[in-house]
Amino acid sequence: MQTLLNISLQDNNTLLVTSDLFKLETTDDNTLVNWARKHIRADDYKSQHPLLRDYLIQWRRDKARETGLSAFLILTNRTLWAISDEAPRTREALVDIHGFGPGHFNKYGEEILALVDQALADEEGGAE
Repeated sequence: MQTLLNISLQDNNTLLVTSDLFKLETTDDNTLVNWARKHIRADDYKSQHPLLRDYLIQWRRDKARETGLSAFLILTNRTLWAISDEAPRTREALVDIHGFGPGHFNKYGEEILALVDQALADEEGGAE
């Protein structure tokens, strides 16, 4: 039987995380966080603004269908999560998010800022 995830405390008080199934062995926090980001679905992420996360997920799906691009080429999970946590209200704040530069802003920025505004208004109004 394969080990899904094994976490053990080392003698030097660091955690060793291993997984036979996912071919993972690390004591490095950044490696573990990056691995988790790749293996957690966008829908499962607990965002600071869950309604915004849901709006972004649906927008990304619709945009992928419309353009024929992979959803992850439009917006990676990591970038989607950062936007849903930070809820940027300006071009500058959105472009500062890792993975969302000026090129992405030119393609999708205005739509995403409108989604942020809509989600925050809906959160304030109690819609969910």
